[in-house]
Amino acid sequence: SVIPIAHELEEVVTTPGRQTEKVLDAPASVAVVTQQAMESRPALTAADHLKTIPGVDVSRGGIVQSNVVAGGFNNAFSGTLLTLQDYRFAAVPSLRVNVPFLFTSISEDVQRMEVVLGPAAALYGPNSTAGVLHIITKSPFESQGTTFTVDGGSQSIMRVAARHAKAPTGRFGYKLSGEYMTGQEWEYHDEGEPATVTRGSSQVSRDFDVNRYVGEARVDFRPAEGTELVTTYGLTHVGSAIELTGANGAAQVKNWTYQSLQQRVRWGRLFAQAFLNTSDAGNRDATDTHGTFLLRNGQSIVDQSRVGAGSVQHSWDLGTRQRFIYGGDFIWTNPRTGGTINGRNEDDDDVREVGGYLHSVTRLTSK
Repeated sequence: SVIPIAHELEEVVTTPGRQTEKVLDAPASVAVVTQQAMESRPALTAADHLKTIPGVDVSRGGIVQSNVVAGGFNNAFSGTLLTLQDYRFAAVPSLRVNVPFLFTSISEDVQRMEVVLGPAAALYGPNSTAGVLHIITKSPFESQGTTFTVDGGSQSIMRVAARHAKAPTGRFGYKLSGEYMTGQEWEYHDEGEPATVTRGSSQVSRDFDVNRYVGEARVDFRPAEGTELVTTYGLTHVGSAIELTGANGAAQVKNWTYQSLQQRVRWGRLFAQAFLNTSDAGNRDATDTHGTFLLRNGQSIVDQSRVGAGSVQHSWDLGTRQRFIYGGDFIWTNPRTGGTINGRNEDDDDVREVGGYLHSVTRLTSK
């Protein structure tokens, strides 16, 4: 008879140096949430999978509202942990704050999640002082087929999700994923909120209904060995939810839409990408009453912000013990908040950032 023996292979990560490397070789402390771990438990947002990661703090503010912080104190706006999805920013453009229920990925399509603890500004630029959270989705080449999921639970939670991926040839592949979820938020009445606030000609109060839908489409093209082009479009629409805003109390999220368009290229050791993220809180201006608003005073929140970025990276080996990784980034942030977030600075709040880096790894011995 043959006795099967299980071996745990050494995990491979891409986040620390933006290239494939073994966890033990990565020049940073890296924690990995594997696909098997995520499939073993249901989750409404990516933050639900991070609770057991050492050095990571997840505070919950509702069934989908949560804040993720690495190596520091938590707060209502957790922006010090740079959050990426497939190498592109996943935060709200105007504030660069992480809102997990706006991410365009679904659990069934996530291959793994990598958390780099500690400063990572050399390779990732600003907003990475506490580390990097990277959500990496599945490739249509390596994960083909159709998945359909139905989840239900307390708080009247119902979630329906589907993923379909196919690679008709060895050079072309595509995938589609989406979900719809609804639920009932825990009822909490803030003493700082009036029973109702005025919105146009109506009186409205805190809405405990939560609902959103998410969709993502991706096309992969591999024209030659070692060359890959990936185009991705993602969309999240939150019909109703509650999100904390810090000093202004809670906001009633209504008709908030988040979109992302990305093109990335890998050719040998050369990696390049460009992406555009847009956010729309549902209000055209400060007088609009169809979108997101503050529950303490009924003030509309305008957020039609955009962030565009481009990056390029390459690596070069000098002998067998020395490697250089170098590249550059450009980030353009255009808030467009109608004076409701940046106030009198509205006409002068565009930010353009350009940076470059050289990262050296020297192996003193084979260990």
